[in-house]
Amino acid sequence: MPVTEMAIRQSMKTAITTATDSGYLPAACCQLKTVADNLPAGRDVSLFLVCCDVSDEDLAAAKSFFERKEVPARIIVPDFVEEKVRPINDRWPRAAYLRLYFDMIFGPEYDRLIYFDADTRVMSSVEPLLDFDLNGFPAGAVHDFVYYLTGNIRRRRRDLFLSDDAPYLQSGVMVFDWPKLLEDGALERARQFLVDHPEGCMEAPDQDALNHALEGKWTPLDPRWNLHETYLNFGGKLKPYLEHYTSTKPWSKRRPPRWAHAAEWYREELKDTIWAGFIPSQSAGDKIGAQVDFLRFRYAPKIRDALSSYAPFALDVMKVPRHRSDDAELPWAPRNSKDVEDMAQALVSEAHGERGFIRPPEAVLDGYGEGQPIGLA
Repeated sequence: MPVTEMAIRQSMKTAITTATDSGYLPAACCQLKTVADNLPAGRDVSLFLVCCDVSDEDLAAAKSFFERKEVPARIIVPDFVEEKVRPINDRWPRAAYLRLYFDMIFGPEYDRLIYFDADTRVMSSVEPLLDFDLNGFPAGAVHDFVYYLTGNIRRRRRDLFLSDDAPYLQSGVMVFDWPKLLEDGALERARQFLVDHPEGCMEAPDQDALNHALEGKWTPLDPRWNLHETYLNFGGKLKPYLEHYTSTKPWSKRRPPRWAHAAEWYREELKDTIWAGFIPSQSAGDKIGAQVDFLRFRYAPKIRDALSSYAPFALDVMKVPRHRSDDAELPWAPRNSKDVEDMAQALVSEAHGERGFIRPPEAVLDGYGEGQPIGLA
């Protein structure tokens, strides 16, 4: 790397933050510890914990955690949450909306802002995110490619007024050219979209709104920075740079065997805090239940398809429609492991500039454009 380019990168001022309420606060503190553990030396990086709906006891515990773990994180409790943050449903708490208000918290003095969900765990150096070329776009993110694998992308495009070939980002890990993002006004547009079209954002309000506001204005990151739990469930070959516990958490009783090591890591990090019981013990019944949950997730749609083909009367008895429609949410299980791996590998190539932007992203899957659309058996 030329000396001048290296000097420019080292002079960049970066904020890295996560957001939470009291429910995920122990995980959020651990998240920032993984960031601190994976920061390269000699870079101007500030760490922040943005939170709402937390008690004084919570804040004291978080401060104590950062001091004991030597995590140089600053805690921010915005004073506008009660007035401005209005959840559109009961599924997601106010903390889930906080990233849409970062323009009210962080100023243009930062060159780059990196956001991590509280339920993520960094597993490698964050230097690639500090230096990632955003190609002139205000934002970078990983595709939420489970939408492509299952056909649910068609419904999201319709509900969010996206173009017919638009990609869909996962908002759990995002990299912003912060001055450019502020100039663009994307966060304000996202907030307004939630006000104007709440009915289209019920699944993932902040993420849906960001997809609308940033259409055509984000560039893809390597999917290893935010591999969906579905990919890991299907035995994907890529080694994650970051683990994102999108569904079942290491602190869930019915956590899958794959999260056993993560659960132990969290337990060790939190053992001398007021959150020592954050990771519950798992009974034999819990472990069996976790396996049953996965089997139901993966194979129940296939059983339904078989009944639709060979015994449709059985679906009639169960009052289940014989045929799926894009008018309803489709099953979240991909067709097969090959689809999962093909998609991930294609998105790695896209992120590294080895191919152009893939539009639509689902075009890389077998059978695209031939007969039945993906997800409609």
